[in-house]
Amino acid sequence: MPPAAGTPIWVWLVYGLGLLAGTVVVFSLLFTFGAIALSNDVPVGYDFSWPAAILWGGLALAAVVTWIVRRRQR
Repeated sequence: MPPAAGTPIWVWLVYGLGLLAGTVVVFSLLFTFGAIALSNDVPVGYDFSWPAAILWGGLALAAVVTWIVRRRQR
């Protein structure tokens, strides 16, 4: 029986998590910058979470690296 053709499921999983991570980062930045820009007289504070940044950044980086490696294998 020949092996199944197509993209392995783990690649789609990495791509999906990477897209989710990128979306979370972009919307977090937009929300923060929007709050700072639109709050004229109200002080705006924010908390930066290094573990969250490492998690979301790592997932996005894994998706980009997977895409580059698979593209070079063609």
